[in-house]
Amino acid sequence: MNFIVGALQQLIAEDKVVRQKAGEPLIEGSQACRLLGNTLEKFRQEVVTLKLHPPKLDVQKIWAMLAAANYDISGLNAMEVRTLCCAPETALQPEFINALKRSPDKLKQDRSLFGLVINYFAVWRQMPDPCLVENLLCNVCTSYRGGNPALKKWSSSKHLFSEQSASFLAGEICSDQKSVDEVLKTYFVDPITKLGLSARASSACLAAQNLRHVEAYRDEAWSLDYLRWMIERIFSDNTSADSFSEAISLLILSESAKRSETFRLALSAFIRNDKKLGDPRLRESAPNWRPMKPEAAQRYLSWLAKDSILFFFNTILPDTNENRRRKDFWLRYHNCIKDFQVAVSEEDFWKVKSGHKASEVISYSRVDHPTTSAFLMQFEGYGKRFLVVEFSETGNAAYIFQLEEFLSLGVNLRTPRFDLTKHLKYDKKHRIFHSGSWEVKAVYRLAMEFGIRP
Repeated sequence: MNFIVGALQQLIAEDKVVRQKAGEPLIEGSQACRLLGNTLEKFRQEVVTLKLHPPKLDVQKIWAMLAAANYDISGLNAMEVRTLCCAPETALQPEFINALKRSPDKLKQDRSLFGLVINYFAVWRQMPDPCLVENLLCNVCTSYRGGNPALKKWSSSKHLFSEQSASFLAGEICSDQKSVDEVLKTYFVDPITKLGLSARASSACLAAQNLRHVEAYRDEAWSLDYLRWMIERIFSDNTSADSFSEAISLLILSESAKRSETFRLALSAFIRNDKKLGDPRLRESAPNWRPMKPEAAQRYLSWLAKDSILFFFNTILPDTNENRRRKDFWLRYHNCIKDFQVAVSEEDFWKVKSGHKASEVISYSRVDHPTTSAFLMQFEGYGKRFLVVEFSETGNAAYIFQLEEFLSLGVNLRTPRFDLTKHLKYDKKHRIFHSGSWEVKAVYRLAMEFGIRP
């Protein structure tokens, strides 16, 4: 404040006064105005936080006075009215709102009206009679002629005082691909209020829906930019779990994710690293996926399976024709893999740790063997669950077990360490041998004997 006063004094100083000061140059108005403008902007930034500083009066005492007067507000002075407007426990009570409705002049004081609106935003539509509050605020704000920037903005935005408030703000955010915080700041809505959080939730869902509506007419570059906007400017830690799950489900099931590998990889990486979802196969992340659409969860799991197949064959295995054939074969089945796990040998463990693609493996186990790693894939077939185990070294067939028999060994797909013989090769009854034109035989056998089809 002292700086503002000083800047204004410099602006109005007469030249002859300034000239008399030894060695001091003339004041440049543009420079003083720029400094003044910067200071004003700092004040505006502080205003956006919308912090209430209620007067130090006894709220309960004033409320008792109002009740004793049969809620006739005419006997309260401006400071007492302001106290009730700023106090969360009294501001939105029907008796007080009705009293203000009968005497709207009591809200002519900016701080009183400001306090009432902030309390409304804080618990948006969770008060006893939201329509009563909204009608009052619409009427009073419409007739506002003061200079408070927040109140001026609210006076021209009647949609803020309705059940459509969150949708209105979401529309503003998504129409020009703005950030949630930017629009909330423009309308002086605190991000952590009920309205701010609801607007953020609505924005996530609306943004994903908009993508689904227009993606058929857009190219890959546009879809990637749109996804980047959602990740950087829509989603945040304050996005509700339900709206986040709905939006992510829509993105996973989008045509953009189907047709663009770059889009899929970017979305998959975001999901994997976001604490609200993560890897659905892991115990700590599994509960996060319960609100997701089942078809979206299954498709995302198939993405992880595809990426892990590629990792297993491209990083752990030598680049040979036989290994490429095995990779291409199992990639056909990635959409129907229900669960999977990579298990690495002692030698391959260090390859994974030192390789530049090690971060692509979300979760992996170990195999008690110097050189043989394994890739475990769970499928559903003829009313049963099956486990197919492929190995890294040539000369090993792919083993097929019933999952229940595998689990009876005291292990599961998340077991930290497998014994090669006891756990992964314990039964040689069903195997796929990689010799000759083995792919055709394997497709037929998986389909006819086990009900596993790509």
